[in-house]
Amino acid sequence: MLSIDAVLDRAAHLLGNRFGGTPELTHPEDLGGSSESVVLRVKVTPNPFLQERTVVIKQLPPVDATASDGATAEAAEMAEAAEAAEAAMIREVVAYQYTNTLAEENRPGPLLLAHDIDQRVMVLSDAGDGTSYADILSVDGDEKRRSALRKLGRALGRMQVATADGEEAFNTLNRRQYSRHGLPADRVDERDVDVAALVEQGLGLLRRSGIEVSDTVAEFAAEAGQRQQRSRLRAFTPFDLTPDNIMLTDRVDFLDFEWAGFRDIVSDVACVVAGFPHDTATPLLDDGEIREFIDAWSSEVVAVWPDVRRENELAGALVTSLIGWALMSLSLLYHGTLAVIANAGGAEEGARRLDRMPETHLADLATTIESIRRFSLHAAEENPDDPRYPDVTGFAAGLLEKLAGLGAYPQIR
Repeated sequence: MLSIDAVLDRAAHLLGNRFGGTPELTHPEDLGGSSESVVLRVKVTPNPFLQERTVVIKQLPPVDATASDGATAEAAEMAEAAEAAEAAMIREVVAYQYTNTLAEENRPGPLLLAHDIDQRVMVLSDAGDGTSYADILSVDGDEKRRSALRKLGRALGRMQVATADGEEAFNTLNRRQYSRHGLPADRVDERDVDVAALVEQGLGLLRRSGIEVSDTVAEFAAEAGQRQQRSRLRAFTPFDLTPDNIMLTDRVDFLDFEWAGFRDIVSDVACVVAGFPHDTATPLLDDGEIREFIDAWSSEVVAVWPDVRRENELAGALVTSLIGWALMSLSLLYHGTLAVIANAGGAEEGARRLDRMPETHLADLATTIESIRRFSLHAAEENPDDPRYPDVTGFAAGLLEKLAGLGAYPQIR
């Protein structure tokens, strides 16, 4: 792991190369980071070439692709892991490059000021000292929560509308970066998050745990994987929304684009409705908050995607996406990383069950399942002639009972 001084020197060099002059970076403030990443806010001494007075440096951990014998299985695995890590950083850099071209009012996150993929470092504009949605949704009063959720819905909608026609531009940037860094450009799609595989892994885990999965739920699950590629409602999305990576200042900023790409826009809505499935601390939104959030989002996107005003169709898409999120998050919470999921299988597969998971992870799963139960119950009331929703409600209730038997209960305010 690099020292802070080394990270500052590296970032200053990048900024100097990009903007000119010799910027001096001081007063580093640790903003926390996932795994071994270093995220720092630093002051920039007055510089006529750089308007920013503070910047954020994100230094990702190094990747070792070497091994004693290049022909061994271990060497091949390390090389694959190194390529995957480089591809993930390219995706994040490209996401910033693409969104930085948007008008300021539609831009979802900070500006990318400088970067070096080989050295695994990015320098970003500072989003400021706002409040994270983790704090807002956990401790703030009802009206502040509702106001923040309305702003989140509108921000998601504006971003999606602004990027509705941008998929080819995003893919072109990705392919160029792949070629520039010696990666096969035809593997760009392979390096994207495989939603269908994650859903299938989660479904298998439920079945091995003795959970009965009806044909209706299995069909919703299959549709959840397929929607990411064939949905007509596609736009740029951070996808992995977590409340600690969403900041509210005078605007809403999304701070993590590691999983960003063009996908089904309903997935983002379902992620919030489900209480952020990849976050183990956020309590479930109540019915009124969900309605206000969805209304704020749909008011922004309806001009481009009028189908969102068709309640029956939107309810079906949301139930599909909620089931998808439950199964995806179950896979991630159980296995830990996408790399582990990709290699899961073999003799150990039969031992993979819910009762092997930590209680905090089970509680997070229970929160997502409770959101499915509530939403499908509401959909059944609004669509009494559709037999699918009572089936989903029954599945969710049965799974909640199983989780309660393991000591896990939904997180509800």
